[in-house]
Amino acid sequence: MRPDLVDLAPYGFALDPRYWCFGWSRTPRLFLRRAVAAQLVRAREGLPAGWNFRIWDGYRSYATHVRMVESFRRRLAAANPALSPAERDRLLWRYAARVKRRVRRPDSHRTGGAVDLTLVDAAGRELEMGTDHDALVPQAALAFYERKSRLSPRERGFRDRRRILTRVMVRAGFRRYAPEWWHWSSLIG
Repeated sequence: MRPDLVDLAPYGFALDPRYWCFGWSRTPRLFLRRAVAAQLVRAREGLPAGWNFRIWDGYRSYATHVRMVESFRRRLAAANPALSPAERDRLLWRYAARVKRRVRRPDSHRTGGAVDLTLVDAAGRELEMGTDHDALVPQAALAFYERKSRLSPRERGFRDRRRILTRVMVRAGFRRYAPEWWHWSSLIG
C-alpha cells in the first residue's frame, strides 16, 4: 500500500466499505491519499447542516480491482445477453478502469485519488440519488435527471441532491465522472 494513504475512520465520514462486504477487499478500512481526504473534508463543509458523506470506496488494491471488474463483467453479461462480448466489454470499460498492475494517474482509485460516495442526512440516513452505487445502468450518469424532460417529484429530488453533490465536490476541486454520479477524483497530492 502507498505510504501517503490515510485511514478515513478518524475523519468523521459515514463509512460503508462495500467491496469488503462483497468479499473483494481484505480489509474493512477505507483509505485515500492524505491531501484527497483533506479535500473531501472541505467539500463536506459545503453540505447542508448535518449532512455528511457516506463513503463506499477509496483506494483500491490491484486484487480488489480485479475482483470488481470480474463481477461487473458477469453482471453485464447477465443483464445484456443479446450484446456481443465486444459490446459488453465496451460497456464494462465505461464503468470500470482497465486492469493494470501499475497505475500512475493520480486521479485513480488505485492511487487513492478517487472516492465513491453518497449523501446522508443528519440522522445518518442515505439520501436517494436515483440509483445505488455501482449501478451499471444509464440512470447512473451524473446528468441523467438533468437531461430528462419530464421529472416526477421523486426524480426532481434525485436531480437536486445530485446538484448539491456536484456543487460541493467541484468547489472543493474534485473532478466528476459523467457515467457515475458517485465517482469523484482528484489530482491533488
